[in-house]
Amino acid sequence: MSTSSKRSPDLQRSDCKIREVWIAASPKAGSGAGRNQIDRLVSLLRENDVDCHVTHSIEALQKRVDDPEVTPDHFAVVAAGGDGTIALVAQNLPQDFAIVPMPMGTENLLARHWGFSPMAVDVAETILHGERFRMDAGLANGRLFLVMVTAGMDAEVVRGMHLTRRGHIRRWSYAKPILRAISRYSYPVIRSVERMVGDAADRSSDSERETCGGRGDSGESDGLGDQPIAATSGDIETTVDACWMMAFNIPRYAGGLGIEPDASPNDGLLDLIAMRRGYLWNGLHYLTRIKLGWHLLHRDVTRRRVRQVTWSAPSRVPYQVDGDYAGRLPVQIEVLPSRVTLLRPKTA
Repeated sequence: MSTSSKRSPDLQRSDCKIREVWIAASPKAGSGAGRNQIDRLVSLLRENDVDCHVTHSIEALQKRVDDPEVTPDHFAVVAAGGDGTIALVAQNLPQDFAIVPMPMGTENLLARHWGFSPMAVDVAETILHGERFRMDAGLANGRLFLVMVTAGMDAEVVRGMHLTRRGHIRRWSYAKPILRAISRYSYPVIRSVERMVGDAADRSSDSERETCGGRGDSGESDGLGDQPIAATSGDIETTVDACWMMAFNIPRYAGGLGIEPDASPNDGLLDLIAMRRGYLWNGLHYLTRIKLGWHLLHRDVTRRRVRQVTWSAPSRVPYQVDGDYAGRLPVQIEVLPSRVTLLRPKTA
């Protein structure tokens, strides 16, 4: 298994002075703690002769960026919020405009991966002296994501949170949605039709085909598993049926779980994990193996590296994008190589 997640991003030291910064702040992100850091950041930037604006309106930000006098070399956007806020800002900015994450969400997976700080002094230092780098993004039914897309039980929990959310989210806020999902979710089979790069097929498991509830007693194929379809231009299309589907752009998941440790945001590919069996006891079994780092050796777990994938199901299955409920299957997912420009602290 390669260690592509350790590949260094394509860095460009920024010798161009940032003259204007817009802070796109999410009014619902995280617990609300540290919001005074936004005011502190505005003060620090203005002390350094940087024109600074705070907005909750993506439309206002788009209008400013569309001004022909605004150029990427002298303009940056601070995304103050969680992973969903950063992705929303990225979707509405041209590729060359730099984003500085200011993590204020619950998990802040992207910021944790790259080491971004929520402190105003650190964000200001990054804006004034940082370096640009590009990272891949993904697209799920037209919605840009930076971290992951999942479908199944965990997405049902996110949907439950979406239905009951009132203001800021804390980790304990997920307790009720988790209990709700445990009592109601039926673990439908999800079909994944994947376009892989030609050398990705050896990442899949040679496991037997199994139902989501468990292995058939007859030992015969029950129709679940890997089914090659076609190969064109060095790519291979296959189908995988499972109850848990996940596509990663970076090797991060909520709660610090290392589900796909080799995902890289710099390889032009998405890393897929399919865990075949459903129901609570199998989910707890997978969770235990994930915490121990053993899950990738399990015969129920299939791994792929893909450019495009479509997930569908015969019944209603939710999917989530970067921790936000996004809808129900089907969903078409694709990678967008080097789609997003970030500013990060200058390295030595």
